[in-house]
Amino acid sequence: MEADTRRYKQEAAASLRTLRLRVQWKSGKALSHLEKRKSLGHLRAAASLREYNELIQSLVKEATNLVYLYRHGSERYYAVSGRIGSQEWLLIATRTGVIETAFPPDAMGEYLQRRGFVAMGTIREVFA
Repeated sequence: MEADTRRYKQEAAASLRTLRLRVQWKSGKALSHLEKRKSLGHLRAAASLREYNELIQSLVKEATNLVYLYRHGSERYYAVSGRIGSQEWLLIATRTGVIETAFPPDAMGEYLQRRGFVAMGTIREVFA
């Protein structure tokens, strides 16, 4: 079990390092996610993809933000939660640092618990 925990922290750290360098979306998904965030009022109507990507990078650069492991079937994903302005945002990415989604859940704790996210610690702790 300890070996798994160590491996998951290493995977999470690798995913976050990739995201700190560049934001990569699943093929063809960036603009649809941007438009959805704008239509739901999560981002301002004139927000650009560059601004959305900068928001994502700010989440992964804040050492005190929390990191989670999320399993879906046989796949492992890593998530980061943190505050951007007055909203708490959640970023979900693959082990290789490809963005699945980034959005502000209505109730972060409930969302994470209901879907089985497992807290791993802060970004600082994951990198330690």
